[in-house]
Amino acid sequence: MVSTFHGLELGKRGLSVGQASIATTGQNIANVNTKGYSRQQVNSSSSPSLDIWTGQGAHTGQLGTGVTIDSITRVRDRFLDQQVRDHSETLGQWQAKQATLDRLETIVNEPSDSGLSSAMDGLKNAWQDLANEPDSLSAQAVVKERAQGFIDVAQSMNKSLDSLKSELTQQSTETVAEANGYLKQIAELNKSIVRDGSQSNDLKDKRDALVEDLSKLMSVKVEEKANGSYSISLASNNQALVTGEAVSEITAEDATNTPQKFGGKLAGLGESLNTATKYQTNLTTVVRDFVQANGMSGTGGKDQALFIGDAANFKLSELKVNYEADPLEQQAATGKTIAAAQSDFRKLVSQLGVESQSATNSVANHSAALQATENRRQSVTGVSLDEEMANLIKYQHSYNAAARLVSMTDQMLDTIINRMGS
Repeated sequence: MVSTFHGLELGKRGLSVGQASIATTGQNIANVNTKGYSRQQVNSSSSPSLDIWTGQGAHTGQLGTGVTIDSITRVRDRFLDQQVRDHSETLGQWQAKQATLDRLETIVNEPSDSGLSSAMDGLKNAWQDLANEPDSLSAQAVVKERAQGFIDVAQSMNKSLDSLKSELTQQSTETVAEANGYLKQIAELNKSIVRDGSQSNDLKDKRDALVEDLSKLMSVKVEEKANGSYSISLASNNQALVTGEAVSEITAEDATNTPQKFGGKLAGLGESLNTATKYQTNLTTVVRDFVQANGMSGTGGKDQALFIGDAANFKLSELKVNYEADPLEQQAATGKTIAAAQSDFRKLVSQLGVESQSATNSVANHSAALQATENRRQSVTGVSLDEEMANLIKYQHSYNAAARLVSMTDQMLDTIINRMGS
C-alpha cells in the first residue's frame, strides 16, 4: 500500500528542484554581462522508484518517488574552448610582430623629406653641384653639411633600433613573469577546486579565464583530470607547466633562446627581436656602402676622405664627417655605385612594407577567426536573457504545481486525521 505521506515527499522534491532551478536561472540573469561567466544549469533525474504490490500475481509494480538534483554544472564546449585558445595564441603572436613592424616603419620613416633616402639624395646632389662649380666655397661647405645630415639621420635610426631591441627584450622578460603568474594562479585554483569539489563552477570559470589569458602569451595544451584539476603543458613539446598544485616556471633565457617552442606573444616577441636585428644589420650595410662610395678612411685630415670610419669593423655609431677634408681633392664614386647603395635602401624599405602589410592582414584574419569562434562559443555557453526569462516562467509554473501537490496532500491528510474519526 502506498504511504499516505508519499504525496508530501513528491511535492517536497518538486519544490526543491524548482527552487534550485529558479535560483540558478537568477544567477545566470545576474551574470549576463560578467566576462568569463558560463551559463549554469540544474541537472535532475527521477529518484529511485518504490516496488508496490499490484495484486497481479507475484510481480510488483513500481511507483515513482519524484525527482532529485544530480548536479548544477556549467555549460561548456571543450572543442570550442580549445579553438578559442588556439586562435588567441596565433593572434597574440601576430599582434606582437605587427607592433614591432609598425615601430620599424616609424623609425625608417619612408617616404619622407627627412628620411635617409632624402639625406642620400641631398649628399649626392651636393657632390654634383660641387662638380659643376669646383671653385665655390659654399658648394664645398654644403657637401660637408649634407654629409653630417646623412650621418645624423642614420645614427638616429640606429639608436632608435637599439632602443627597440632593448624594449623587446624587456617585454619578453615581463611576459615571462606574467605567464608564470598565471601558472601559479591556475595551480592555486586547482587546489581549491579539488578541495571544494569538481562542481565548483565559479572557480572553474576563473581558471578558464586565466588559461585563455595564458594562451595569448604561449601555446598550451589543457587536460582536465578526474578530480577536476587541470594539467597544463606546452603544445609544442608537452613540457609540463602545471600538474595539480605543482608549477614548473619558464625562464626569460629559455624564452629568448627558443621563442618558437612557446608560441603566442613570447614567440612574436622573439621573432620581432630577430626582425629588428636584421633591419639594423641591413641598415648598417647600406650606410657603410654609401659612405664608402662617397669616400671613407680611418683617420681625419685634409688629404683624407670625407667620412671617417673603420671599413674593416664598421660601426655606424662611430661614423664621423672629416671637416678638414678638401672635397675638391676627393674623387666621389661614380653615380652608378652611389645608386646601388640607394637601391639597396629602397629594397630594405620595400621589404619592410611588405612584411608590415602581411602582419596587418594576418592580425585582421586571426582576429576575425577568433571573434567567429567566440560567437559560436557564446551561443553555447553564454547567457541569453530571452531563454532565461522563458526558463524562469517554466520553473515558476513547476514550483507552483509542486506547491499545489503539497497543499492537496495536506488536505487529504487533514481528512484522514481530523475528520474520519468524527
